[in-house]
Amino acid sequence: MSHHGKHPPGDRVSSLARHPARLIQSAFEQGQTGMVLTDAAGLIVMANEAFCRIAGCECSEVAGWPVEHFFVSLRTPSTIGAEPGANVDEPSSWQQEVLCRRDDGESMPVLMTVDALLDAQQQPHHYLRTFVSLATPSGKQLGDRHWVHVDPMTGLPNWLLLRDRLNHALAQAERAENGLAVLFIDIDRFKAINDAVGHVEGDRLLGELAQRLQKALRSRDTLARLGGDQFIVLLEKDGTAEAAQVVTERLQEALEPPFLSGSRYLLLTASIGIALYPSDAQDEEALITAARSAMYTARKKGPGRLAFVDHRLTAKLKEKHRLESRLSEAIHLPERHFRLLFQPEIDVDTGCCTGLEAVLRWQHPMEWKLPPDAFGDTICRLGLGIRLDRWVIQSVIAHHLRWLESASSLAQLPVSIRLCESHLVHDTFDRRPLDHFLRHQQVDSLAWMVLQIPSQGLSSNLDGTSHMLKRLERLGVRLTIDGLGTHSFDLAWLSRLPFDRAKINAGLTSAPHQDERNLMEALCRLLQALHIDPVVIGIDDQAIATTVSRLSCKHVQGDHYCPAISAEELEQWLSERASARR
Repeated sequence: MSHHGKHPPGDRVSSLARHPARLIQSAFEQGQTGMVLTDAAGLIVMANEAFCRIAGCECSEVAGWPVEHFFVSLRTPSTIGAEPGANVDEPSSWQQEVLCRRDDGESMPVLMTVDALLDAQQQPHHYLRTFVSLATPSGKQLGDRHWVHVDPMTGLPNWLLLRDRLNHALAQAERAENGLAVLFIDIDRFKAINDAVGHVEGDRLLGELAQRLQKALRSRDTLARLGGDQFIVLLEKDGTAEAAQVVTERLQEALEPPFLSGSRYLLLTASIGIALYPSDAQDEEALITAARSAMYTARKKGPGRLAFVDHRLTAKLKEKHRLESRLSEAIHLPERHFRLLFQPEIDVDTGCCTGLEAVLRWQHPMEWKLPPDAFGDTICRLGLGIRLDRWVIQSVIAHHLRWLESASSLAQLPVSIRLCESHLVHDTFDRRPLDHFLRHQQVDSLAWMVLQIPSQGLSSNLDGTSHMLKRLERLGVRLTIDGLGTHSFDLAWLSRLPFDRAKINAGLTSAPHQDERNLMEALCRLLQALHIDPVVIGIDDQAIATTVSRLSCKHVQGDHYCPAISAEELEQWLSERASARR
């Protein structure tokens, strides 16, 4: 039976067989397994379409790139086909589980097989890497792998997996009455290195560093990345202080060889804190906190040091974290946790109230007597100062509008609001500068509002700050410089900034030497020469009031005249004061 021009399948196969290079090229290009050919240095020579789909890149762009740019290792390489006892220092074939870095930010689990192409001297001249996705086209993971527990940058367990293993290890240690150790690792000065080499190169260095640390550990130990440049090591079964110290020293030795970054050699060291179960802590969170506190102790000794738990420091650190947690909760629900009060400002000549200052009190069983200013550094470090100040501004505006509606005399008084220095930068958490925030408040005029600007926040960027202050002035807001004389500040700038008042703490009048007390009077006269009205605050007793009365200062404020009180009490206080003067 003839086929009249049609070639049987065998003819096509034999045709391709006569051109093996074309057959190999066709298999490389059309295969559904990702394939990459690299030179001996790991630079990509060619890659097929399947690899580019897995790695989320264009085939025309990959040539010349290091193949490691497209994935991070999840497991230590395992050699293929090695005989027992064979020398596998330089295997010719191995496998690794890796995560491919996709352009869309997702990470795809992949099994990578590497085969070395050897020359006549059995030296590799190229490598063939094949990549098989461990996920379905819909993104579902194959098998029972839990990739959500993996840190995509380093391939190490993340906090979720560490917490699971730590809880399991604690339960086992309790049953077996064994100890365990937690090591908290912080890379010394890594932020400066990251800024110098760039974040992409910094990420690569962290990946290499993680590999070194992993190789220095035993298979039963867990190395996890908390985030940034911080890592945790969990040592199970042998959790004695001696064993933990040996492992810690081995980790530090692993970092001793310089790291190559471009043409530069970088030296990286780590501060490592050690916490032991059960002597230092008995639960997961307490162990991590104790190890972190020990790391701070190690850091104080110098780079590349280790330290065990100092229980006094641990207690102090726990108290610090407790305070931060409560402050954060309070600031996110300010109407529940804070109380807004007002303290009058007095004219010493007439005894009249010439203004108010909004004063905040934290309604906490332990800290309610202290103003949030007592925790100012903590609030700023948590990045919550702007949120709290905005709530105060809106609350003061609401009070002012109620006073207007009720025709209260309080509506005629200027109200000062103390601000944190974070307002002086444009990079707020929501990219909304202070003048933009004020412009969107439902109030016809802001001429009654006085914003107190901290003097310590002016010295860092006077040029940028002056633009912000002038924009606020154009809104009609009056400006006061706060804390003058307490922090260093170039007084020559005062003539260039739109301040009409300055708050000076009365504590300057209690200096032990007369010459120092005279500085207070000199400061008042200097401010008046610049058409800035000085206001002495913190006058809490008669002795200070008597000293301040000798100054050429007209306005005062303090508990000696009237403490901070609620708006309702303020109405009554103002009425009684007016009656007494009559």
